[in-house]
Formats: sequence, structure tokens, C-alpha cells
Amino acid sequence: MIMRRTAWGVGSLMFLLALPLLWAQQSLPPEVEENGFADLIAINGKIVSMDDPGVNTNIGTVYEAMAVKRDRIIALGTTERIRTLANSRTKVFDLHGRTAMPGIIETHSHLGMFGAGKIADALGIKAPDHGVRVNVMAGRDIESTRLRIEQGIKDAISKIQPGDWVVVGVNPNDKEGISGKRLIEWTVTEGLEPRKRLDGVSANNPVLVQTGTRGNVNSKAMENIKKVMPDFEKFISESLGTNYADSPQKGMVGAPEMGSIQWAVWYRSQPMSLLAEMVRRVLEETASYGITTFSSRTVFPQILDVFTWLNREHQLPIRFATLYEVDRLPSDPQVLRRLYTMTGNLTGLGNDMMWIHGVASERWDSDFPQACLGNDVPAPENIKKRELCPTQGTIWWDALQNAMESGWRLAGIHSEGSDGVRRFIQMIDIARQNRGWTVEDVRKMRFTVEHAPVIGKQPDVIAGLKKFGIMVSISPGYFADAPDYVKDYGPAVLPFISPVKSLIDAGVRVVGQNTPRNVGHMWLRFMTRKVPGGTFSPEEAVDRVTVLKMWTTWASEYVMKEKDLGTLQVGKLADFVVLDRDYFTIQQDDINNVRPQMTVIGGTVKYLDDGYAKELNTPAVGHQFPVGYTPWNEGEMGGG
Repeated sequence: MIMRRTAWGVGSLMFLLALPLLWAQQSLPPEVEENGFADLIAINGKIVSMDDPGVNTNIGTVYEAMAVKRDRIIALGTTERIRTLANSRTKVFDLHGRTAMPGIIETHSHLGMFGAGKIADALGIKAPDHGVRVNVMAGRDIESTRLRIEQGIKDAISKIQPGDWVVVGVNPNDKEGISGKRLIEWTVTEGLEPRKRLDGVSANNPVLVQTGTRGNVNSKAMENIKKVMPDFEKFISESLGTNYADSPQKGMVGAPEMGSIQWAVWYRSQPMSLLAEMVRRVLEETASYGITTFSSRTVFPQILDVFTWLNREHQLPIRFATLYEVDRLPSDPQVLRRLYTMTGNLTGLGNDMMWIHGVASERWDSDFPQACLGNDVPAPENIKKRELCPTQGTIWWDALQNAMESGWRLAGIHSEGSDGVRRFIQMIDIARQNRGWTVEDVRKMRFTVEHAPVIGKQPDVIAGLKKFGIMVSISPGYFADAPDYVKDYGPAVLPFISPVKSLIDAGVRVVGQNTPRNVGHMWLRFMTRKVPGGTFSPEEAVDRVTVLKMWTTWASEYVMKEKDLGTLQVGKLADFVVLDRDYFTIQQDDINNVRPQMTVIGGTVKYLDDGYAKELNTPAVGHQFPVGYTPWNEGEMGGG
């Protein structure tokens, strides 16, 4: 009897002691019961969800606070409510009324070729690996520019050893009215500094002359390059298009060839860990611009190796949606035509930090002065001859058609002009019929075309875009080419200049790209259509909410992650940016001054501005610009 009473007493005592815990469990918010207490909460803010994907000015639901567990959003609501999801270990960020929005999704940029420049210099990575870089300013015409280039080369080789590289950068001359685009025009039409002429200046030192995305090399450079890439000359004879069959004789090279020289020749002996650190620093700085995801072409195998290394080692500061384009490494054109039939369809392969979302091509159509307008806009013969228009049998047409017929998504396809887009649509239909696919089968693949500076609004082109559900990624940076287009083609080209509003109104999905350090600067350009040189097609301006959807809600569809990114909703990845002013209510001109204060990716703070950090009494996080340094108007990130 005594033992029974004792057992009953102990059991009763344990039950009574457990009651507070049971009551506490019953009173826990359901989010805590399911996930545990939040790892991070943001309170006292204006948290704009952007959860309305419609073509309208609705910003979606607005909240005061948000809770994050691990890498996902678990709740949104009032500050009072969200506080109940925190415990002593939860990081609390008081926004003090600031505006937060989904992280910026940059659909097409190259981040300065992933590290060239100051960051590479700081790490001791040289390009060229042995030799010098010199810069010259263009003259008032092509011949005076050539003389300046040649004098620069002579001065350089007098100070270096035979076999060392000389890389000449030719800069625009605003005083003489010679823009960067005009320098490219000279290069593609005249061969600015032809191979034979370069050989006469430098026979023993390899030379590369660069005018933006085009250039020339001498015979010594070609000799060095072919030790690493034996098919280099064969490649460029087809890569630059049928109008440029004499490219090898002129030593003419384009962006892929110059990039391959950097990565396959100059960086050849650099350790992977060092190249990865160079790229990591670029991405860390990019997070300070408010960018949480970016899409780009991995244009050479070496670049893909670097990103794979960073992803494997969990060192990617921001998300990377990569487009496969390893055919850019100059190789046998016949092999490249069939490359994507041999890899298997890798679309969708990866994880939340890095994934492949298709095959890209820079060389479908090209930007000024080579945009393919065809018969849509008349111009003198010398202007039309420059246009780079793909046809069946050319390497890039064949490569993309084979990729599509192998099931690959085609995205990141340079389609600058109206006729370039028309030809892309024609190629899609040929491949579709070859495979016996329906139109809906193609729509599900979500193809995209890029840049679109003179895409126009021809009825058949818009009908084709809508028929196949092709997205258009437009760069406001390319608006700056408008004066050059008007100068060469006349006012007839004006309706073709990035008709953003017309495309959206017609039901075409349009997203934004080529974000610079100052994101507001590019957003504002979509709203005003103002560029140096004037205001072009102001009727194509769009409102600020539409602009933001182009970099968030709609951009998530472009990278094929709309279930995880693009809006602030429960269950989605916790990617968001805190701004220093309310983008949605400030005066339009003040949008140019919008600055990120904090960037969070998957619930982890990747950037915290020093000033805001002091306000929160916590250390700054990520890349911080030196005191007094203003990077905001340095122009766009690497395009092309």
C-alpha cells in the first residue's frame, strides 16, 4: 500500500511539473511548432512582397515584419506577431521604417568577365601573364587612330622582353566624337589594326588590340594562342559570320576569342583556388548592389570550373543561374555544331545556389553596329553590310538547332534586331517540326532573347514571341546606342528602339538586365527613356512597379525559379534587400539615389552597410566601399 501511494505521489508530482511545459507547447505559434524558433526576424519595416505577378501597378501584400528559419521565410505579418516567433538566439533586425523588397534577380550580366581588373590585380593575377597593357585614345579618324596604336606598341616593346604580350586598349575620344561603338565599327568593317600591319610593328611580341568587344591580333599572338587552341583560326573564320570570312587574315577577334585568350592562355597556370577567390570577391561586391541572383553564360570551361569549385566549397556569395555556352572556347566548328547533342540535356541540373537553366549563344545576332534589322529598316549598303544575320548552315544556327532538338532550353540568345528575332523564331519552328513537338511543348521550354536594342514591334515578330512564349530580356544600358542607330538608319529606326511598353501590352514577358552598381540609375532609364544624347521613344516608358517586377517577380520566371525566388512569401527562399529610401513613394528623379542597406540571401546577411550596422550596434558585413568612394555611376556591369 505504501509503495502504491508513493508511486502515485511521484507520478502526480511529475505530471504537475510537466503542466507548464504542456501549456507552453500548446501556446506556441504554429510556425514555431513546425520549424522551431526563427533564426532571423526583420521588424518595424515596410516589407513589400511583390506577390502580384500581373501586368499592373499592384505591389502585392505589404507587411511590417518577416521571420526566417534556415533559408526559408516561415512567416510575414505585424511586428507584434513576428516577435512571438523569436527567442534569445534569434537575430533581430529593426528596419526602423525602411523598405524591404525581394532580392534583385539580374537576368544577364557578366560581372566584368568575372574578375578582370582591380580585383585580379590585388590578387597578383596578371592579364596578360607576361607583358604590359597600354591605353591609347582614338584619333579623329581611323588612320590617326592606327598611328597612335602603333606608337603605343613601339613604346611598349622597347621596355619588355621578346615573347612578352602587348595588350592595347583603344579608348573613345569624346572630344572628336569617336564613341566606343564607332571604334567597334572600324574594327568589324576595316579591321582597325589588321594582322599584317601589326606584324610590321611587332614581329617578336604577341599583340592584342582591343576595342570593347572586338579586336585584332598579330601573327605572333596567333602562334601562341594555337599552342593551346589549335583550331583557333578555323573557329574565327566561322564564328564571326559569313560577312567576315577573311577574319583570320585580318587577325580579327571578337568577345569569345578575347575571353578565351584571357582564360585559356593567360590564366592557364593560375591555381583554381586563386581564380575562385577572384570570382568570389566579385560576387561579394555584387551583393552590395542588392543583387541576390544573377544569370550569365559560362562562356569557357575554365569559368564553369571556377563556379563549380565555389559551389562545392559553399563559397558562392550569391546565387548563380548559369547558361551553358562552353562552345565559346575556340574549337573545331564541326564539333561545336554537335556539342549539345553529346552532353545530354542538363537544363535544371544543380542546387539552390547554382543551376544550369539552358544553352545560350552570344553569336546569334550582335549589337551595334551589327544588329540584324534585315528589310525592316532601310539603310545605305555599307550600313546593311555590317549586319550579322544568322542563316541555316552557319555554326551558331546549327549549334542552337541541334541543342533545341536535343531538348535543351535556349536562353540568353543575343537577338538585337527585329530580323534577328524573326530568324530565331523561324529556327525554333524548324526544330519543332523536326521533332514533331506541339507549340505548347515549346512554350514549356521558356526560351528567351536578349538585349533587344532594336527589336521593334513588327506584328509577325510579336506574334512569334507570343506563340512560343519567348521572354525578352532588355537592357536599359543599350538605350545609349540609340543616337548611333538614328545617325546610321535615320528616324525610321526610332520605333524599333527597345519598345518595352508595347511588348508588355502585347502580352510578351519582358525582364530587365545589365544592372549597374547603381540599380536605380538603370531602373530610372526605363521610366524616362533618357540617355546621353537625348530622349528616345518616350511613349515606351513604363512605371516604377512594372520596372521592379522586371527584376523580381517576372525575372524569377526567366531563371526558372518562380517557386523559390522573386517574391517574399511563406515557403520561399529568404532573399531580400533593405533600401535606404522608399522606392515606391519617393520622387521619380530620386530613384537614381536608391542604395541597398542590407542584402540577405537564404536567411544569411551577405551585405550590411557600415552606417546601418552602427545603427544596429553590430559589425558591417560584406564588401564595403572606401570612405569617400562613390561607385554608383560607373556604368553597367559587364554586358555582351
